[in-house]
Amino acid sequence: MTLRLFILPILALAQIGLVAADAAARNHQTLSLSVGASKTIVLSENPSTGYAWQVDTAGSSNLAIVRVNDAGYQPGQNGGLGAPGAHRWQIEAQAPGAARIVFAYARAWEHVAPAKSHIVEVTVTQGQ
Repeated sequence: MTLRLFILPILALAQIGLVAADAAARNHQTLSLSVGASKTIVLSENPSTGYAWQVDTAGSSNLAIVRVNDAGYQPGQNGGLGAPGAHRWQIEAQAPGAARIVFAYARAWEHVAPAKSHIVEVTVTQGQ
């Protein structure tokens, strides 16, 4: 009985750690592109809450080698009022190198840390 009371909290803490690590992995992705190629990423967004994704230029690095185009917001399929949808961003490779793009999910009028962030590590090669 004592052993069970000791092991259950440890298992619970381990599970919390797995969830946190999994969430961090979902908020980070890598892309490999050749010059001229592009890839669209999709981030869940709910503008009815006031939150929107934007590029955090201060947190990003080497943005000169990529072009980040805002491809817009699309409402969710159920079309319900206040339901989340998806914001699309097109990342186009401009020159060889490595870039880090940080997206921040925040309310434009608040001057606090973003509610969420999404990091995209981009490696651009010369291509064929």
